[in-house]
Amino acid sequence: MRNPSSNVPRRAFLAAGCASLALGSAARSAPTGDRMRDFLAPYVVRKETLDRFLDPKAQVWARFEPEFGYLLRNSFVKDGVDGCSTLARYEPTGQRHQAHFRDQPCRINTYGDSFTQGHQVSDGETWQEVLAAHFCEPIRNFGIGGFGVYQAYRRLLRTEATDLSAEHLIFNIWGDDHYRSTYAWRWPSFPPNVIASMSDVMFHSNPWVHARLTDDGQMIERPNPCPDEATLRRLSDLDFVEATFGNDEILQLMFALRTGEVVSKDVVERAATASGYRGLDLSSPLAVKVSAGGVLHAYGVKVGMRVMEKLDDFCREKRKKLLVLLSYPSGSVWNACNRSKPGAPDNLDWHPQAFKDLLTSRKIPFVDSLPKHVAEFDTFRLSPKQYVDRYYIGHYTPTGNHFFAYAIKDDLLRWLDPKPPAYRNDGEPLIRFKGYLPG
Repeated sequence: MRNPSSNVPRRAFLAAGCASLALGSAARSAPTGDRMRDFLAPYVVRKETLDRFLDPKAQVWARFEPEFGYLLRNSFVKDGVDGCSTLARYEPTGQRHQAHFRDQPCRINTYGDSFTQGHQVSDGETWQEVLAAHFCEPIRNFGIGGFGVYQAYRRLLRTEATDLSAEHLIFNIWGDDHYRSTYAWRWPSFPPNVIASMSDVMFHSNPWVHARLTDDGQMIERPNPCPDEATLRRLSDLDFVEATFGNDEILQLMFALRTGEVVSKDVVERAATASGYRGLDLSSPLAVKVSAGGVLHAYGVKVGMRVMEKLDDFCREKRKKLLVLLSYPSGSVWNACNRSKPGAPDNLDWHPQAFKDLLTSRKIPFVDSLPKHVAEFDTFRLSPKQYVDRYYIGHYTPTGNHFFAYAIKDDLLRWLDPKPPAYRNDGEPLIRFKGYLPG
């Protein structure tokens, strides 16, 4: 078992990464000289970080994977509720360790990021295992912390082409997952002061497969720019980093968001056109930041919509049933409980109406967990902060995973056919054991 430990838990730099997308949260004075080179310099990866990451015996959180950039290793990390350590193990086939009914046939696979994976809770405490125990049937968990919508979709395609294929697919989308789909390299999306905490045993966010938009808003699928160990090691060379990523349009948007400066006006204008963002204004540093943030958001959501179209087509072709879950950072839940309307930089509408309309038009069933949080909050005499602290420590606590499981339970029951064993009414005796107990 791997045993990574760190003075800065993953939730700290996860929160910081989301904050870097908020207006001005990582703003700094204008770089001098070669602006993009100076911007990229703090993100050059230390050689010892890459050595450890690529060492198959190292006690670190993630391991290199040519397509997705990384997958996860077994870990025991001190990042859980009340200061506890959390145990996360992974089957040889890639999914998280199944605590319940692992010997039974499985018809449900789940995909997504760390809110699917169940980061910061131990095996058996994820929302999938809560539901598996309640339904009396197994649910596989293919979530990977840090993945975006596109990367989770690609992992789904790979898995569903194997013996682990399932008839029912649950696809969970959290917070800034739409943004992550577009990153060729997620590492520079974090503020420079967070990189030190990410350079130890929790290193990940290296280059991966990603998606972009054509001028008319169609999706382009792009390969991992660092698909092998030799190329990955070149991330420690600033010349390579600049040559590989300096002209990247998403990275140039992040540069504009952070600094209020534009490296290439043509690049920003093209991204705005592709994403359908209106109101582009590059007349002042503040206007540049606002516009860059708006374009990034519109671009990411548009890519997410295109991924959903492809995923829906795939499921229809393969005769699989798809259910989409929409989950949220703690800040979104706090703002919703506080009746703050999305729109401010610290209260982004992560799953805007256009995205939900696309799901509806495609007849893709989805569950939005935000109104379910608000409905429960309204039954308590708590402040929004007190309510959020019940369920979040960055990710969901075990209690948060339990809430999420039961928030989506009834929707899953309506979606599943036949019903889970615990809910079947097929004339069987009151007490029955076939398939579960010996004898």
